[in-house]
Amino acid sequence: MADLNPEVLALARESRGLTQEEVASSAGVSQGLLSKAERDLVSLPDDAVQRIAAKLGYPVRLLYVPGRVREVGSPCLYHRKRKTLPAKVLNKLDSTMYLRLLNIQALLDGLEIEGERTFHTLDVDEYGSPSEVARALRATWRISDGPIRNLTALIESAGGIVVLDDFGHRKLFGMSCWTARRHPLFYLNSQASTDDLRWTLAHELGHLTMHSGPPDGDPEKEADEFAGEFLAPSSLFRRDVRNLTFDKLPTLKTYWGLSMKGIIRRATAIGAIDSQQGVRLYKQHSARGYNAAEPYPLPAEPPTLVDHAITIHLQEHGYTQEELAESVGLLPGEFAKKFLGDDAWGSNVISLFGSSAPSSA
Repeated sequence: MADLNPEVLALARESRGLTQEEVASSAGVSQGLLSKAERDLVSLPDDAVQRIAAKLGYPVRLLYVPGRVREVGSPCLYHRKRKTLPAKVLNKLDSTMYLRLLNIQALLDGLEIEGERTFHTLDVDEYGSPSEVARALRATWRISDGPIRNLTALIESAGGIVVLDDFGHRKLFGMSCWTARRHPLFYLNSQASTDDLRWTLAHELGHLTMHSGPPDGDPEKEADEFAGEFLAPSSLFRRDVRNLTFDKLPTLKTYWGLSMKGIIRRATAIGAIDSQQGVRLYKQHSARGYNAAEPYPLPAEPPTLVDHAITIHLQEHGYTQEELAESVGLLPGEFAKKFLGDDAWGSNVISLFGSSAPSSA
């Protein structure tokens, strides 16, 4: 067997929210020895590794996956979160996302993703503003004027990997990073509403498009400006929010795929309404209790790429569910819950690209 991967060892522990002391105690080793193992300074006995894997609830082979994980494709990891998200929770979710990246890469290994679009990195300074970058990407991707009806399908048509998972926390909407195969991973909170997920996807797409390195300005503000223009181009949206009243918000939400609050925010951002009118609309929104949960929910836009890969492995490659779980680095129960159960990432196993669906390499 290959050498123990110290980075994966640390990620596996952090993904379970456990301290070194808690894991070391159950494995019968000292906390200092585990700390040194996570820093690649010492080796651990095989029986200790087996006890650690059992404590963490991962197959032993996951801890021996070779190579770097965090810097697999890009040093950048982007989040869309609330400011009050505790650092400990964020660290746990970051680690879980990187392990999901390993799961997904194992699933897609041997499959060729052929999409009608590709991802691009565009320089904000060259284009002048995030809004101009958004317009350029819409043109490059040949997106027709008006709303984007299914943003998840659009992202997947460019080879993006969209993953929904229950974060166990509502203060983080999602995050993104590049993979080794340059197919970006969008890791999203399944507890979020469709309108929040759409904005998060567009926001993260803005990061990946514009921020290939450390940005000069405010990356979150730039990503939000990109998302607004990408989802609701000002040239058309301005016409629809002229003389905006609260009663028009439900219809606009359904048409543009933005939350009612997002409609207000976007209208204010492009100067279609002034800040005072925006404040009045926000107050009406809050007075109705819509900050907790808005009415008129948008239809779900579930990802399908991962489902399709699973179908190929089970039906064409002859894997059992247990074998597939082992190959991606999960125990059968967790694999079934995350990939095959009611809360799995996608519920419809269909061809993502039609005749251009991922195929066996």
